[in-house]
Amino acid sequence: MVRRKTMGFDELALVSPRDKKVCSREKVIQRASGAVEVLRNAKIYSSLDQALDGTNVICGTGMPNGMYRKRDERKYHNPRDYFELLLEGNTAAMDYFGVSCERAVNVRLALIFGSERTGMEESEMDQCHVMLGIPTNPEFGSLNLAAAVQLIAYDWRVALGGSASYGP
Repeated sequence: MVRRKTMGFDELALVSPRDKKVCSREKVIQRASGAVEVLRNAKIYSSLDQALDGTNVICGTGMPNGMYRKRDERKYHNPRDYFELLLEGNTAAMDYFGVSCERAVNVRLALIFGSERTGMEESEMDQCHVMLGIPTNPEFGSLNLAAAVQLIAYDWRVALGGSASYGP
C-alpha cells in the first residue's frame, strides 16, 4: 500500500481476495505504514469485470514466461514506452498497441496484477488492451508483487509528469 501512496495513487481494487477482511487485518494495517486510508477506501469486487467498470485502458502485467506453467504467446511491452505513447496520443503508435486515441484523451487506467504466486490467469489477460512486462533478466525475470507494483507505478507517475519528491 505504501508504494501506491508513495507514487501518488490511492485507489485500490481487489478482486475476490481469499481473505475478504484483508484490508482490516492488523498485520496489513501495520505494513501500510501511513497509507491506511488506501486500505480504508479499497474496494472489493467479486469479478474483474466489475472492477474494470469505468476504465478505458486496461493494462495487464506479467512476465512472458510463467515460471510454473506454460503461457499463451503474447506480446509484452515496456511500461514506460507504452505509457509515454498512450499519453502522446500518437495514432500509429496506439494502433500498434491496439488502443485507440479516443481512449488516450481521458485515460482511466487500470493496472491488473495477478497473484504473487501464479500471476494473471489467461482469461484475465484476454480482457486487457495491452500486456506490460518489466524488462528483467530473461533467465530469471520473476519479481515479487510489491516490486512490480512499485516499478510500474513509477513509470506511470513519470509519464504523467510526476516531479521529483525533493530538490529544486
